[in-house]
Amino acid sequence: MSELTTVLLYEMSGLAMIVPAATGIVYRNQTGGHACLPSQMEGFLVPFAGEMCTTCERPMLHFTGPKWGGWCSERIDVETPDEIDSFVADLLRRDQIIVDRAKLELSREAWVHVKIVSPLLALVEHSEPKDAVLKWPNSD
Repeated sequence: MSELTTVLLYEMSGLAMIVPAATGIVYRNQTGGHACLPSQMEGFLVPFAGEMCTTCERPMLHFTGPKWGGWCSERIDVETPDEIDSFVADLLRRDQIIVDRAKLELSREAWVHVKIVSPLLALVEHSEPKDAVLKWPNSD
C-alpha cells in the first residue's frame, strides 16, 4: 500500500473543488470558522480561475455574519445550501454545482459537499452528477 501525500490548502485563497478519486494525494483545509477543524479528502484539486478564484467574500460574509458568527463547525443548516447554490450560480452564470442536501451533516464553513451537474460533467468525464467538495479560505 502506498503512502498518501497531504497538501495543506490553509493559505490557498479563492474557491476550488476537490473531486474524490484514488490519486494518492489528500487535500486538507481548515474549516468550521473559529473551530479551525481539519477537513480532508483524497482526490484532485480543481481551482477556479479568474473572478471565480478570487471571489470568496459572499460565502465568508454569510458564515461570519449574524446567522453563524464564524462558528459553523457542526454542520450547515437547511437554509444555507440555497445561499451557496445562489452564490455559485451567480459566479458560474448557471447552475452547474449544487450543494448535496444528503450530506449537510458533513458540510461546514469552507468545506461544503456539492454535486457537479451538466455541463461541467465533461470536465470530470462522468455521466451522472459527480460528488465534490467546494472549499474556500476559512474565516478564522
